[in-house]
Amino acid sequence: MLQFIRNFAGSWVVKILFVLLILSFGVWGIGDVFRSSTPTTVAEVGKVEIGQQALDQEFRRQMERLRPMLGGNLTAEQAKRFGLLEQSLQSLIQRSLFDLAAADMGIAVGPEVVRLRIADEPAFRNQQGQFDPNIFRSVLRNNQLTEDGYVAMIQRETARQLVAGAVSAGLTPPQPLVQDLYRYRGEKRVAEVVTLPNASIGDVGVPDDATVKQAYDDHQVRFTAPEYRALTVARLSPDALAKDIKIDDAQLRKAYEERANEFGAPEKRSVQMVVTDDEAKAKQIAEAAKAKGLAEAAKDAGVEPVTLDNIAKADLPEIGDAAFALEPGKPSDPIKSALGWHVMAVTGVTPASTKSFEDVRDQLAAELKKEQALDSVFSIANRVEDQLASGASLDEVAQAQGLVLSKVAAIDSTGKAPDGKDAAPDLPGLKALLPNAFQLKTGASSNLTEGEGSNFTAVRVDSVIPAAVRPLADVREQVIADWQQEQRAERAAKKAEEIAANLKQGAEAAAQDIATQSGATFAMTSPFTRDAQAVQGLPAEMVAKLFAAKPNEVVTGNTADAQVVTRLKEIIPADPKAADADLAPVRAAVEQGMESDLVAEFTNALRDKYPVRIHRQRIDQFFASN
Repeated sequence: MLQFIRNFAGSWVVKILFVLLILSFGVWGIGDVFRSSTPTTVAEVGKVEIGQQALDQEFRRQMERLRPMLGGNLTAEQAKRFGLLEQSLQSLIQRSLFDLAAADMGIAVGPEVVRLRIADEPAFRNQQGQFDPNIFRSVLRNNQLTEDGYVAMIQRETARQLVAGAVSAGLTPPQPLVQDLYRYRGEKRVAEVVTLPNASIGDVGVPDDATVKQAYDDHQVRFTAPEYRALTVARLSPDALAKDIKIDDAQLRKAYEERANEFGAPEKRSVQMVVTDDEAKAKQIAEAAKAKGLAEAAKDAGVEPVTLDNIAKADLPEIGDAAFALEPGKPSDPIKSALGWHVMAVTGVTPASTKSFEDVRDQLAAELKKEQALDSVFSIANRVEDQLASGASLDEVAQAQGLVLSKVAAIDSTGKAPDGKDAAPDLPGLKALLPNAFQLKTGASSNLTEGEGSNFTAVRVDSVIPAAVRPLADVREQVIADWQQEQRAERAAKKAEEIAANLKQGAEAAAQDIATQSGATFAMTSPFTRDAQAVQGLPAEMVAKLFAAKPNEVVTGNTADAQVVTRLKEIIPADPKAADADLAPVRAAVEQGMESDLVAEFTNALRDKYPVRIHRQRIDQFFASN
């Protein structure tokens, strides 16, 4: 076919067809195909566009907030399943709605309000509880924020709060509702508890062979070994590559010269400073400081000076040039920044210093090796992917590209070996690949997957050991132990029924005597509320049943190793009119709930005023699973 086209391309007919084709492309806008770019707007709120980058940043911020609650382990895919991506999108939409509402209402937040909010932020205070500009700028820098960006963010957030505050202003929870909720939450109950351990039944004998076989057949799921797989694991590690990389002195010296500023400690100064929003007052302090010093001048003006010890010029982005141009001991003229008017005096200077080449030789060598290893690992990973895609075996690819191969004889989907221990303790990145490995057919290899620290891993399934019921001979002791445990539980449950029947005879029956006669233990609970998490060993469902019971009513239940019989002894009402009744937390909870409902209704109204359009397909493409 290609040869036919080549031969035919020289004819005048084809040339005319090509001309017509080119003209048609011009008419129908083929140029737009080359000029167009992929739209990055994921949602529109009125005329406001929410971009993919904003959603990505909010999504990552939500992940960082949730990650500590999950032990530090949270992938983007898990976060999406938890609904964090949708939550991030709705959060951005709500902010945009309130920004538009604030603009339409003419709400503007002035610099004085911003300054007060910044000064009140605990994160910006020093150990004395005072606002510290140095700490302020350090926190912003660590969070990749500029002063102007943070000020704008505070202005927008304050405007949103003013809008939300106007919606719920003057909201007062109905007193009857607060009192009823106080009664419900504050009511307490006391119960008698008789606990009969299953182990108190004692010896239940040993089952005969027929009973053992029946118990084995009835509960084969308990005795089923999971599917195991034998795997070959290929690893590509920058640390392993770095060990074989040699860095000569010429490279080290060149790196030292290029990065000399990193190995030098800059000049640092201790700066005394006052900040005021009044330019005239700043000028008065600066003039007085020439005669009596900045501390005395500030004191006379009723302003508290702040001392920033041992700081570099970079720590003072707006006023650093002025501070480092000052002659020690002499006050500066007033200097304007986003925080107000500054008057400074230098109280100490630490000259700049530089580390020698020999001091940083080892550090440079390690860093250059790591850089080269990281460069190499990605290019090698690309070659590995290409070779695997072309049909090469994992062994061939590993030999050609220097990957380290490891064998795992048998591993289940949780990473355990048949003996219950970790099947691959030296391969910490393997567990993340197991879900994929257990979807592969025998002989198939996974893609190369990047893990923490730019470590890449691929697996091949060498063989599959299907899930199977273990032979009775191998699990006979477990079968017998399970049968005996069930027998004790059944007999203990029957005995608990007798205890319950005795307790139901009436209040005259002494629960403690009944417990002693039955070989059980007795306890009287302390007063507990319906939201109690633990009440002297009572399961949560029994606590709920006791709050549905009437006085002297008997409630039964069980734990993993005991039978529990309780009798409701006393109901202690919560009186909202009592002298010690604290209704404030309840009232606050009701008020917060009502505010949330009102803000939700207001948000829905804003959606009608400023139409919201979400581009789901773009979001799915931007945040597609790898």
